[in-house]
Amino acid sequence: MKKGKKININEKEIVMAQVRTYDSDFELSIGSFGTFSKKELLENIEKESEVGKQIVEIQMNYLRDLVSGDIYKILED
Repeated sequence: MKKGKKININEKEIVMAQVRTYDSDFELSIGSFGTFSKKELLENIEKESEVGKQIVEIQMNYLRDLVSGDIYKILED
């Protein structure tokens, strides 16, 4: 996602709903950004920080691949 670009509100809500289902002790490492707790992920998505934008982009790509069936092609390789 381009720097400064706002997150699509529908995508933001979808990803936040998905993150809310994670266990309370869930942590995610995002490259050079570091490791984030569930609470920190939600805060970053809400604030639309660079980390939040990355999370939304990654999750939406995953969901699109899942719906289209492309995820299964990737897993077969």
